Amino acid sequence: MERERNGGAAVAGENGFFYHDDAQVEAMQRRVDAAAPLADDPYTIFRLPSAVRERHRDLYEPKVVSVGPYYHGRAGLGAAQQHKWRLLRDFLSRGGKKQAAGGGLGAHVRAAREVEADARRCYAEGFGLGADEFAELLVLDGCFLLEFFLKKSEGQLAAPGGAKWAWHHMYHDVLLLENQIPFFVIEKLHGVAFAGDDGGADERDALLDIFCKAFAGDLPSSRVIRPRSDKTIHHLLHLHYECNVRNPAADSDNARRNSIGDASINGASLAIWRQPAIPSPLSGEGGAGSKGRLTSMIPPAGKMEEAGVTFKRKATPRDVFDVSFRYGVLHVPAFVLDEGTKVLLVNLVAFEQGGSRAARQLDGGNLVTGFVALVGSLVNSRRDLEVLRRCGIMHCMLADDDAVAYFNHVVQYTTMDYDRHLLACLFRDVREHCHWNR
Repeated sequence: MERERNGGAAVAGENGFFYHDDAQVEAMQRRVDAAAPLADDPYTIFRLPSAVRERHRDLYEPKVVSVGPYYHGRAGLGAAQQHKWRLLRDFLSRGGKKQAAGGGLGAHVRAAREVEADARRCYAEGFGLGADEFAELLVLDGCFLLEFFLKKSEGQLAAPGGAKWAWHHMYHDVLLLENQIPFFVIEKLHGVAFAGDDGGADERDALLDIFCKAFAGDLPSSRVIRPRSDKTIHHLLHLHYECNVRNPAADSDNARRNSIGDASINGASLAIWRQPAIPSPLSGEGGAGSKGRLTSMIPPAGKMEEAGVTFKRKATPRDVFDVSFRYGVLHVPAFVLDEGTKVLLVNLVAFEQGGSRAARQLDGGNLVTGFVALVGSLVNSRRDLEVLRRCGIMHCMLADDDAVAYFNHVVQYTTMDYDRHLLACLFRDVREHCHWNR
């Protein structure tokens, strides 16, 4: 029979014979054996579900420049791709005689080839680039990121023609979740260019400073902290997260030593972090479901005002997450919503929600998700925006309808246990005050 001639074997069953294709089973078994356990998956750079990305491509896809393989070669990004070669030339010239003695471009390409296989394993989805093509991409994109931020530290805008609008788009593009290369590639290339300048931990501190200083001010009221020298950083968005979303109780002394431009401790409000995450008795077990979500949210700002809640802008917040509720007053730091902030926030939330190895190791837990859920709950209409604007909390640079639609999108695609996140106690206290569950 045909299947027997192709290597299949006839096997007796209750209802006669069926055919077992040994080659097919063996091939499937090899794939089963090759699959890493969930706890050991190597992925740190992944793509969003298409249902999320395609609803708001402007929030998740690059507008000017691609980094990494997912958007490599995309139409409309060609001008920035050519600009990368100019920045590569500028970066190679920084080493002068030392770069020339070490092989210059050749040394960078050899370094990229050494880590090419490891870098490929960091991506959750495959891409059609061979080893040499991918190594070239790593050199071009890695040196672009280094030169882009080095020029920023020197007061220059590394965009085509020095255009401010192009620079800002490029800056936000390189912090998109899907638009990343592994940070160890950047470290490798930096080491080739500047090896021996400082050496060891000092050299890594210098590299982290290049990026962390540029991140200052991205989140309102936040003071950037450079992560420890031995902290594993997976990509640039992860570094941004570690600089702006930190638990100050973890290592306050180290935070003081490593603060950039400020000697105070940064991170989430100590009051928030020390609150136990107590589930609401009305939401039942496992508040991640739709019933738990409805009973665990808080009213929008307009309804809270009707219930007697007063909104006040916090005068000296530790950071943008330093929210508190006491005696019917919700204290919130001033919050600016513009095009850059809205893109950055949704990508930080997506990173936090990702469930990859990088997300599971975050110091900040689900703090960004909880904060966005809070603001998204408060803003459900133009009236709610007006309440927050009148109190000096919300400074909205978008059209009101666009801002409302934005917060609705973020809350709609935020998945978390609404009873057991870092702001759960604050949510609970607000609901009790407003009699929201009665």
